Amino acid sequence: MGKKAIDSRIPALIRNAAQEHKRGFFVVVGDRQKDVIVNLHYILQTANLKANKSVLWAYKNKLLGFTSHRKKREQKIKKEIKRGIRDVDSEDPFELFVSTQNIRYVYYKETEKILGNTYGMCILQDFEAITPNLLARTIETVEGGGLVVMLLKGMSSLKQLYTLSMDIHSRYRTEAHGDVIARFNERFI
Repeated sequence: MGKKAIDSRIPALIRNAAQEHKRGFFVVVGDRQKDVIVNLHYILQTANLKANKSVLWAYKNKLLGFTSHRKKREQKIKKEIKRGIRDVDSEDPFELFVSTQNIRYVYYKETEKILGNTYGMCILQDFEAITPNLLARTIETVEGGGLVVMLLKGMSSLKQLYTLSMDIHSRYRTEAHGDVIARFNERFI
């Protein structure tokens, strides 16, 4: 995997947010989200050394192909090394990030429990499960100068959000009204 230079506006936006004590908001579209999360967190930590280093990871029901349980993750790595799938010396940047950072994993339905806490970075994983109240609840826990990262997996452009069916739409579908207009999605973009 070759390294690719990032746009200079991204570190500038993160530095500006840290200096102004305002939250930065990023939407990550595509399938290389693990790499982007690590890079954004690194840029955030270098921009503001005094920043809160804890991370909030909110999701609907399943993480990005890894477990939040540290011991299970270590056992999986040991098994892969034993089978010869993984090299002993290889270190995945995302796995280093997950194992070394203070990350609080929370389901969207349990976000009431995080109120009153402060985090340096918030990762919102499953967009189709987000409601305006969930969005406000999770973003409010990020300190000034922190980052909010929204992950959109399986999309190639933001225009696909207009037609995305949200989980909450199922409540409003009836026999008479089968189509629900996604006004939140339109206005959010």
